[in-house]
Amino acid sequence: MTLQITTVDSFPQITRSGRTSAELQQIIDSLVESSKTGKTFMISNVEEGKKFNSLQQRIRAQAKKMELKVMIHFDKTEGNLYYKSPLQAGKMTEVTAKDIKTVKTSPKVKA
Repeated sequence: MTLQITTVDSFPQITRSGRTSAELQQIIDSLVESSKTGKTFMISNVEEGKKFNSLQQRIRAQAKKMELKVMIHFDKTEGNLYYKSPLQAGKMTEVTAKDIKTVKTSPKVKA
């Protein structure tokens, strides 16, 4: 089999429109509920290190996409990750992962 290589006029944008995991949808749903009710959510059995960092980043990224503030605390002794979004009356209705497109990030300025 030979490769078919051709030239193109433009480079495609990178998109993440793939399938959404059930875990990610649970995070989105819990953030929406927390912003409406003020409830605190907990993920148990979180290992300190990579798993904690990954979950924390996913929660923060989803909150940022929905323009929500989020508070995250980790209990090392119990291995529980707690998070909540302060009440945001009237801010969110129903959100699915496919409704969340991109996160704008600004470059960090070093002084």
